[in-house]
Amino acid sequence: MLDRDFSEPVLNSRDIFYKINSSPHYSEGIDEILQKASSVLIILPDITRKSGACFFLKELIDRIESYGKTFSFIFAVGTHRPLTVDEKREILTDEVYEKYSQHIIDHDPDDTESMTYYGKTKHTTPVLLNNAYFDHDTIIPIASVSYHYFAGFGGARKMILPGIASRKSAVNNHKLALDERAKKRHPYACTGNLKQNPVHDDIVEAVMIARAGKNFFAINTILNENGEIVDVEGGDLFISHIKACERLKELTKVEVSDKYDLVICSCGGFPKDINMIQAQKSIDRVKSIVRDGGKIIFFAECKDGYGNETFENFFDYTSTSEMAEKLFDEYRINRQTAFNLRNITEQFDCYLYSRLDEEDCKRMGFRKINDTGKINELLKESEKGAFVPNASLVYFENGIQQ
Repeated sequence: MLDRDFSEPVLNSRDIFYKINSSPHYSEGIDEILQKASSVLIILPDITRKSGACFFLKELIDRIESYGKTFSFIFAVGTHRPLTVDEKREILTDEVYEKYSQHIIDHDPDDTESMTYYGKTKHTTPVLLNNAYFDHDTIIPIASVSYHYFAGFGGARKMILPGIASRKSAVNNHKLALDERAKKRHPYACTGNLKQNPVHDDIVEAVMIARAGKNFFAINTILNENGEIVDVEGGDLFISHIKACERLKELTKVEVSDKYDLVICSCGGFPKDINMIQAQKSIDRVKSIVRDGGKIIFFAECKDGYGNETFENFFDYTSTSEMAEKLFDEYRINRQTAFNLRNITEQFDCYLYSRLDEEDCKRMGFRKINDTGKINELLKESEKGAFVPNASLVYFENGIQQ
């Protein structure tokens, strides 16, 4: 079994506020920031990502109100679907939703009339952000730091771009994960890497362009397998994120010296496998430890199916070569995601245990598994196998990480 046991104690609200007040990175503590604020915008991830905010959001609001400040919430949906009321309740908690639902601002990436333009990056990404960002002087993005298959890591800085940006902004930024000359993924746009990562660099530049007149206090959490907070880094948007990324690697690093014939892996449960767009990030995590032509058995519920039609319909192209030609000719968000998954299912012999039916599995390059009998058969055929129960919380190292 390849896994890391999070033995670190779970932080409660008091622990969290003690740390982000006493040890902020290149920033005053959260209370000093709030005292100087005029109006506060709290940016939260959508239902596809847990942040742990539910454990301390009530106290954050109490502190904001104790200083007589106004505040709003906005959900960083990026280009994802809108949230349902039940999902908003889950993120905020019932108590907070009941009392403060009127403070919620909904983001629509296609409603450019509700956005402010700040300029564009050197890669021509338009910095077009929800007006809520313009209307508040103090910005508190809250997110868990996790591995991302082309941005390197998730975290608070992604709550701004693509989180509350226009679709055009997100598309241009995500396209940087591709190397147009080589017609493949950019070598530095990969899991666990920020150095020379064009997607990350573009996000940083975009936020710097829109930063004038804003005070940031980022809250980057690190969650265990149960979604509980085991560490937090707060303060400057970028430095706190880097520190959280370093800490995540410390907690999740697993050294692997050789590749396996068979790897059985799971996303680690909801919401990491809410749909295949999200779930594929986990199979991407384990590909580096499987020998070429080896087998992967992937567990992903995918109760929301593929995730969206753009992703689903791109599997009408049956090979990576066909996909690449269309992708570089007419880029769309999640076509790239489908292209990435197809690369994996072409390189390895992939099996899927999921709500998705046999035809859908086949379209993506998987063979559907319905019971443990086939798994036992595949295990007997393999000389060297591994089980990765929570692929999103493991970072493989020791020379074979891709």
